[in-house]
Amino acid sequence: MVRTAGLVLIASAALTACGQDTRYTNDSEGYMSEDMAMMEAPQAAPAPMRARLDSVSGSGPAQNAPEDVSAPLLAYTYQTSLELPGEVLAATQGAHVAACQTAGPVTCQVIRAQVNNADGPRPSAYLQLRAAPDWIVEFRTGLETETEDLGGTVLSDQTSVEDLTTRIVDTAARVAAQTTLRDRLQQLLETRDGDLSDLLAVERELANVQANLDAQASVLAALRQRVNTSMLTLNYQAERQVVEPETFNPIGRAFKEMGEVFANSVASLILFLAGALPWLVIAVPVISGVVIGFRRLLRRKKAAS
Repeated sequence: MVRTAGLVLIASAALTACGQDTRYTNDSEGYMSEDMAMMEAPQAAPAPMRARLDSVSGSGPAQNAPEDVSAPLLAYTYQTSLELPGEVLAATQGAHVAACQTAGPVTCQVIRAQVNNADGPRPSAYLQLRAAPDWIVEFRTGLETETEDLGGTVLSDQTSVEDLTTRIVDTAARVAAQTTLRDRLQQLLETRDGDLSDLLAVERELANVQANLDAQASVLAALRQRVNTSMLTLNYQAERQVVEPETFNPIGRAFKEMGEVFANSVASLILFLAGALPWLVIAVPVISGVVIGFRRLLRRKKAAS
């Protein structure tokens, strides 16, 4: 009978993992007669289930407060692009990083901060923060005024909202079901004796249930964090100048290279003359003699005629 009970319990675990509403009874043994209907996903997470979720995730109510599903559970994401004078861009991004760090890791966390070409003509920067919604709202309220005071402008400001209510409630229900099944499997191992093969099968199923429970609890914690905090992404870019310094760079390089080109030309001429001079010593007398002889021939022809 113990073997049968173990196999039935394993089957219940497999069905529960698929989210089905199943009822099992075993009156002869007396320990499988409880209703399993509570594993069905509820419309709202009841208080006992929330307390169980807190114990599973390893945090108390203060750190993992139950969700108020009477209102939508929304995750906010903000994206803002700023155009600033190049000389203040890096300092402005650094001030924003410092403001987040001053608020503390509980209130604000820097996810990514980057400055590109800080000393160049066109610097840029990037900053991504995850912070408490109230802190984000206060920070964004003064952002436009701060940018204008620095001589810049806000190029774009975008807000995205994602409703996570259904995902959080469904995930919480799966965590509750997996927790109930895990507790029953642990109780079975502690209170029942049986064949070694049956006990090993129950232990394997318990390990699978615990792995699924840990995975679902991690997903639930991540979803809760998205609701309890907001993501802010800031892109910084330098203002475009009326005439970029790079525009006249070719002319500047040409003036710098002009002297070198002239010197190279003179050097080539000197080398040519040095190579041609020995031939000129020979060629000049020969050419002169040919010219003189040709002129004499012409005079004789004229005198003869």
